[in-house]
Amino acid sequence: MQKNFLFLGNPGTGKSTLINCLVGKTVFQSGVCFGGGLTNFFQKHTHNEAVYMDTPGLADRKLKDKAAAAITKALRQTGNYKLFFMVRLESGRVVSDDLATIETVLDSIDMDDIPFSIIVNNVKKRQYTAMMKKGAEFFKVVALINACKYSTPYITFIPTLERLDEMDNEFMQLPREVETFLHHNAPAIVIAPERVKEIKLTDFKMLVDDLKDQLELLRNDNAALRRQLEGLLQKPKFFETLLNVVVATVAE
Repeated sequence: MQKNFLFLGNPGTGKSTLINCLVGKTVFQSGVCFGGGLTNFFQKHTHNEAVYMDTPGLADRKLKDKAAAAITKALRQTGNYKLFFMVRLESGRVVSDDLATIETVLDSIDMDDIPFSIIVNNVKKRQYTAMMKKGAEFFKVVALINACKYSTPYITFIPTLERLDEMDNEFMQLPREVETFLHHNAPAIVIAPERVKEIKLTDFKMLVDDLKDQLELLRNDNAALRRQLEGLLQKPKFFETLLNVVVATVAE
């Protein structure tokens, strides 16, 4: 059965660069782009018997309808999927657009308990150090990342890699811990094409705003944050899995 590595996320999250690193050459255009993303249609590349898929972001206002169609097409390719959602961590704040993308995409798949992974990419050194201590700040970020209606313990943090930082069409050997997460730890699911509905963007802006309010509440209300963490604690082996897959990476 075909193995699909599908990367989903908004402009500037590093999807294309990450795929270029995984395949060891520049197959998708990547780099700094002002006002939108460089990917504006569904792209795929086969490497070592796996298909790597790049898609545009739903938060790109000019391309949102094209992005929705591209993601739907990617999900209907048939096979065993690893779903990777890119989430930004900006000054310790999770971006609501990224969580809205997760919810919107997963809503389009008519299946229960869809496993997926989250990649927090390009984490600045100070933030990354705090995450790897796995203390209060780490668990707060985990709670924020899981603020939408879908949750996952499969999260990896990738520090800013100097060789890739703000470079165009660059690639490098990824740290071993990142490769292990992407190839081995990240869960997979078989998705039949008929299970995938057209992605609906009618309420996307409203969802972004609602999630922004929810994130603000979790950041400022300790009781709300505690309830969120307690909810995750009720999920079987959530934190056991989380702590097993989150390992420190040596930035190069």
